Amino acid sequence: MIRFLAALLLFVSLAESSLGAQSESARQSWEEGWQAIQAGDGERAAAIFRQALERRPSDAVLHFGAAIASHMLGRDRDARQSLKRALELEPRLKDAARLLGEIEYRDGNVDEAIRAYEQALAQAPGDLEIRERLDAWRKESTLHRNLAQRNDGRFSVVFEGRTDRALAERAIATLDAAYWRIGKAIGAFPSNSISVTLYTEQQFRDLTGAPEWSSGLFDGRIRVPVKGALQNPKQFERVLAHELTHAMIYGLAPRGVPGWLHEGLASFFEPEDAADAVRVLRTTGVIPLAALMEGFTRLNSQQAAVAYMESLVIADSLMRRVGNRMGMVLQGLDRGQTLDDSLQLVGVALADLEADLVKRFK
Repeated sequence: MIRFLAALLLFVSLAESSLGAQSESARQSWEEGWQAIQAGDGERAAAIFRQALERRPSDAVLHFGAAIASHMLGRDRDARQSLKRALELEPRLKDAARLLGEIEYRDGNVDEAIRAYEQALAQAPGDLEIRERLDAWRKESTLHRNLAQRNDGRFSVVFEGRTDRALAERAIATLDAAYWRIGKAIGAFPSNSISVTLYTEQQFRDLTGAPEWSSGLFDGRIRVPVKGALQNPKQFERVLAHELTHAMIYGLAPRGVPGWLHEGLASFFEPEDAADAVRVLRTTGVIPLAALMEGFTRLNSQQAAVAYMESLVIADSLMRRVGNRMGMVLQGLDRGQTLDDSLQLVGVALADLEADLVKRFK
């Protein structure tokens, strides 16, 4: 799963000219707010920028800071508004345009994302990363204009004309049933609308850059290659349930959920057999969880297989203890709490979970 704030920390470098135009108090507010962001304190950062903007409502850099704080807190509607205001005041803030593009893309607004990245590229024509991402989005936009769409309110499925219409109908039925099953199990039903695109195998690899072992992807939109789906409908349904779990977790907790928990719950709700995973892991060994915090896309196929099984076993143990209070745990993580603190919200001790896992692996 993508963590936009982590990426943002790597590329924010405000133009010295923009900072130079600020008063000393505005510069100090920016520095204090940015320090709060780096410390992971989004609420404090938001408060600092809000107070500073009351004094200087036309300061583009402060609007940008407010946008970063809002994004960090999962308030992307507020972040979008602040970014647009920042760019109205100072079009040269390429990092603001870049973050706006990421948020728009994450929300499924590909054409808006393209416009934002075009603005960023105009300020940094030599930035290859911006150019490559923009080229990929343009290809995706062109492809999607030639695809058909089926919408039932909660789910919007894009597919390739009459060829895949039957698959689109099956996808919506599968997603709807899985939505109620998963929501009941975790005790929460996120209200976010969910976009799904059914690709050919080549389209999926070209547009997503997903590893060869990947059978689906969620990056704000569920993306699934449909090769063999009609011959193996059960596998197709499992992939949809897996990616839907990611979408539902994101709807409840857009930040703070470690990659291993995302993937573990997604495998749990396919559903996969945790007992089989335990038997295999007793032979292969496990990967340190610290290496699985940001997801599995950088792993090779063998490592990914172990990572998925390991995450499944932990998620299975969690669900045994937490059950339909999992939604509360996820929302605790979204607020910046540790897993230990989030589990305590529902009366579960992390030590008990660890004891479960030790027992299962003996």
